[in-house]
Amino acid sequence: MLHNRSIMITGIGSHAGRSAVTYFKAKSFQVTGTDTREVKRPVDSFYLTPKADDMNFTSTMMDIIRRERPSLLIPTLTEELPVISSIRKEIEWEGCNVLISSPTAIDIANDRLKTSIIMAGHGIAVPAFCDEVTPVDEIADKLGFPLLSKPRVGRSGRAAVIYRRFEDLFDTSREGLVFQEYITGAVFNLNMFIEKDGMISSAVVLEKTCLNNGGTVSALSVERVDRTDIVRLGATAAGILRLEGPVDIEFGLRHKCNPVLLEINARLGSNSLFAWETLDCLLDAWGRSLLTGNYT
Repeated sequence: MLHNRSIMITGIGSHAGRSAVTYFKAKSFQVTGTDTREVKRPVDSFYLTPKADDMNFTSTMMDIIRRERPSLLIPTLTEELPVISSIRKEIEWEGCNVLISSPTAIDIANDRLKTSIIMAGHGIAVPAFCDEVTPVDEIADKLGFPLLSKPRVGRSGRAAVIYRRFEDLFDTSREGLVFQEYITGAVFNLNMFIEKDGMISSAVVLEKTCLNNGGTVSALSVERVDRTDIVRLGATAAGILRLEGPVDIEFGLRHKCNPVLLEINARLGSNSLFAWETLDCLLDAWGRSLLTGNYT
């Protein structure tokens, strides 16, 4: 039985944030929500916060935690993860648990170029890639067309761009981008919950059955599928980075059959309501931390 049923969820306007709010409100938890913009507020209290790169972000978050006294913090915005992980001890000192990976693991997961370099170095298939300083002709020769660019850091979303001709590569600034082989076909999200000791207590694969914006943005619909090959690869990738807590890893299929790791989100997945076991395990881990008083 959880006696402290007060939690705080950041980014409640995001897909992941809305999923977390829906799950915990259905279980009658008191939810404090935050976001960097005005959003619909299906929560008990709401706060506007600065963006994570604002110098006032940390003090604002800590003020809200001290005022609302949540015993669990669930960050759902990718850009907030490095800051929140870096102040984890300070948050826990206030009696609030946060189940999140280390700053080092998040730094790699948030950076698509670093992710590709490290995963490829461990033998995990990733799209062929080039960095922003690679000459245009080398990008075209190595990746072929169509090819894809994404921001190295942050949510890719609508910032992902597909290039279908050599001339298109000159139409945009390359600063802060990673260029990737365009993996066509099915896209999957592996939703996991990873315990502090590295044990994976939940792993659910969702296939994106309908994609928005030509397959570069979020799923319009998903379906649970049985893909043990993707689970094995995701577990290996998570172990390499020593991830913990809720994790969402995106995979594509090369030649319609071979899984390729596209990116890692060290947070709840956007469609986590369809992989509710991840949220169940998050709730269970939180309950165990309350019983033992052990946040570390």
